[in-house]
Amino acid sequence: MSGSKKKFHYTIARIFHWVAAFFIIFNLLSGWKIGDFPLDQKQVIIMIHSGLGITIFMLMLYRWWWRKTHQLYSPPGWKKKPSMLLQWIFYPLLLIQPVIGVLLAAFIDYEVRAFGFINLSAIAADNEGLHRLFFQSHKVLAVFLILLIITHGIERSRKAFIDDSNQLQ
Repeated sequence: MSGSKKKFHYTIARIFHWVAAFFIIFNLLSGWKIGDFPLDQKQVIIMIHSGLGITIFMLMLYRWWWRKTHQLYSPPGWKKKPSMLLQWIFYPLLLIQPVIGVLLAAFIDYEVRAFGFINLSAIAADNEGLHRLFFQSHKVLAVFLILLIITHGIERSRKAFIDDSNQLQ
């Protein structure tokens, strides 16, 4: 593959990265405050939150496919590079989190409509025990994702100040 074509593929990958990052950070931050609102406002916020969650799921699938089909980010010895390992941890977690969110919405006792029209709460009957389980799982995974994002930011910032190209070969 020509250098300009590879550069173009990396540029597209970076755009997807930052779009996904914006949606992910927005959803993680908005998720913390959902419980503080009255039910009518909460339902609107959850509609946006769940719609973005589904968007993140689709975007992560597409990003994974893009990286795989264009053979991006797989240099020799990639398993020894912390930033690469961290990225490969993100992908499954960012696919699991929206699935847990859909299951959380499926067992809630009020209507949750992703994008305003996909009725996630109609998937299953209300079940307080399962709702509580998926709520806790969603919350714990969100905390873990926040820690990973902070770690990823520190790792990428460190690379801006330290040239470690000779250390990991």
